[in-house]
Amino acid sequence: MDGFTIRPVFAKRRLRIIQAAACLFTERAYADVHVDAVAVAAGVAKPTLYRYFATKEALFIEALECALDELRHEIRALRAGTGSVECRLRRVVACMLDRVGRLTPAIRAVEGQSSDFGERSRTVLRNGFSALKEEIGALLVDGTEMGVFGRFDLDVAVLVVLGGIRMAAHSSAGNRDVADAVADFLLKGLRARGDTPARGSRTDVGILAS
Repeated sequence: MDGFTIRPVFAKRRLRIIQAAACLFTERAYADVHVDAVAVAAGVAKPTLYRYFATKEALFIEALECALDELRHEIRALRAGTGSVECRLRRVVACMLDRVGRLTPAIRAVEGQSSDFGERSRTVLRNGFSALKEEIGALLVDGTEMGVFGRFDLDVAVLVVLGGIRMAAHSSAGNRDVADAVADFLLKGLRARGDTPARGSRTDVGILAS
């Protein structure tokens, strides 16, 4: 009987710790986040936190994974939202600029690490951004199928969108004017013009739709 009543409490407490850590890691540089502060934000005692996470590094990896997963769900919801595909792309760009911008201190913290911790963190980043690429690709497919966007190499287009957002986020997090400028630039390149695809270009935009 206890197993059915205690485990959900443990799971909720663990999730609360991860979410508190994710919030702090997206607000401060890695070195400036202390376990004591995470424990206070999560509303647990420090020894309790260590029962769930033996090290700050382990907590960071879980928090980073949580932040990227939440961003993926936000992007999916925006893609399925109301308005034209162009409006939805603008919302996605603004959301990603804000969220990725806030993740920048965490991303910088792992980029220079050569330890096992650094490798595991980079794996989380690769997987997280791979999932984001799928969501962006699905939105671009929507636009192409509606005739709003032209035909293009989908893999390259997704990389351009995600790469542009990541570069802008590193220096302009939260700047709405930058979000609009990035969206304008991307939409200008994506809009249908009635052009014939160049020889050898990939036009199968359905590859990420499934």
